[in-house]
Amino acid sequence: MTSYPPLLLVGAGALFVGVFVFVVALAAPTLRRRGATRAMAIEQYIGLAQRQDEPDGRVGGLAEEIVAFGERVMRDRDSTPRLVARLQQADLPLRPGEWWVLRVVAVVVGVAAGLVLLGERARLLGLLLGLLVGLLGPALVLRVLVRRRVKAFERLLPEVLMLVASSLSTGFSLLQALDGVARDAAEPAAKEFGRALAETRLGTDVEVSLQSMAKRMESRNMEWTAMAIQIQRTVGGNLAETLRTTAATLREREMLKRQVIALSAEGKMSAYILVGLPFGIFLFLLRANYDYVALLWTRPLGLLMLAVGAVSLGIGIAWMRSITNLKV
Repeated sequence: MTSYPPLLLVGAGALFVGVFVFVVALAAPTLRRRGATRAMAIEQYIGLAQRQDEPDGRVGGLAEEIVAFGERVMRDRDSTPRLVARLQQADLPLRPGEWWVLRVVAVVVGVAAGLVLLGERARLLGLLLGLLVGLLGPALVLRVLVRRRVKAFERLLPEVLMLVASSLSTGFSLLQALDGVARDAAEPAAKEFGRALAETRLGTDVEVSLQSMAKRMESRNMEWTAMAIQIQRTVGGNLAETLRTTAATLREREMLKRQVIALSAEGKMSAYILVGLPFGIFLFLLRANYDYVALLWTRPLGLLMLAVGAVSLGIGIAWMRSITNLKV
């Protein structure tokens, strides 16, 4: 009878549990009623009430208990409002408790994968690497999703302003023009302007709604646009012409930003390779010649070399980032 290493069995079991909980957590949001989801979205964006702490009754018993426990854990944390804002920016239909469950699953899967991939001899190292990946991975993924959505919004903003200006020139009011954007513009602009329009219909001033949208999307271009609309509505004038001028300025800034990105792409790629090369060689040597690499954490001189290497790598990352990250 074939015998398997205990570590492999433990890692496989943890991986199975992690994947199972991950599937259950993903199924929880999809099982809510449409009316409850819509009501919770309105409450979330206009701030009239807090989101419900108890999950919907249609959610399975196990998913309900897991998500409810996550909600209790996240309820009193200072980082929860910031997390809710980031989930809104990324347009992820998740509650804080569901996000906590996903992070726990990521830690379990990361630890199990680290233990299985690095084997018996590098058990502690695999545990630490898997724990690090599980803790930082979801946050990095959320950050990437937020940045991608914000960039898409800013890229569409000049076209949106031209659409609003054209609607104003044909005799529509500002609210009617914003309604046209919510119906005809591409995502994510349509959804964000739709949220702002919904807030306005519920009694919020249109300037305040646009400022809230700019703050939610962390868009300086939208802040300038909202400020221009507020000034123009206060002192009077041709709002359509102002929006056309603003759109032209934003287009020129976008073209300049793309030129800078193209010119600095080679330097960024070199930086990525130089930063990732030590980690890639380290992981390769762990599998190819473990005894040789183990000297780095079994000897005092090796620990000193690790510390010096980590400090040097951090300084190099900061230096290359300052060179390649140009502001426009």
